[in-house]
Amino acid sequence: MTQSSQRDRPAKRAAPVSLGRGHKLLVAVVGVGLWASGGLWLIYHYFLRTIGEWGPEPNALEPWWLKLHGLFAFLALWTLGLLWGVHIVKAWNTGRRRWSGPILLAWITAQAVTGYLLLYAGDDGAWGLVSPTHWIAGLALPTVYGVHRLLFRFTRPRA
Repeated sequence: MTQSSQRDRPAKRAAPVSLGRGHKLLVAVVGVGLWASGGLWLIYHYFLRTIGEWGPEPNALEPWWLKLHGLFAFLALWTLGLLWGVHIVKAWNTGRRRWSGPILLAWITAQAVTGYLLLYAGDDGAWGLVSPTHWIAGLALPTVYGVHRLLFRFTRPRA
């Protein structure tokens, strides 16, 4: 094949990296469910304690918010695995959002690790450090996602 015929051919297009409607809905439902259930647990744990015979007691709904949060956490890990296959690897090859994507992925990974530590680190000292780290970073996660998703929507791939 000559050089001129190679130049005349259209360049191969990379596979699209934007998510389909179903995947976007899944990310939205799982993300909102995870964030809301964690936020509701925080509210019930710190602000809506009931006063019992012996002083402040956990609200009756607090364990239910935590169980729902655990369910959404499991779904979030499953969704992350799905996104790895249909979005993350393909998106990396485009060169777009090369700093916001890894930051978002690292943020989510840190949430998974601190969530795991909250379940299995039995030391009260470790729990006292990990818990605020987990919930502060969790409350901020929609902002990190928003930066990745919206602010750099029109960036160009690297040459």
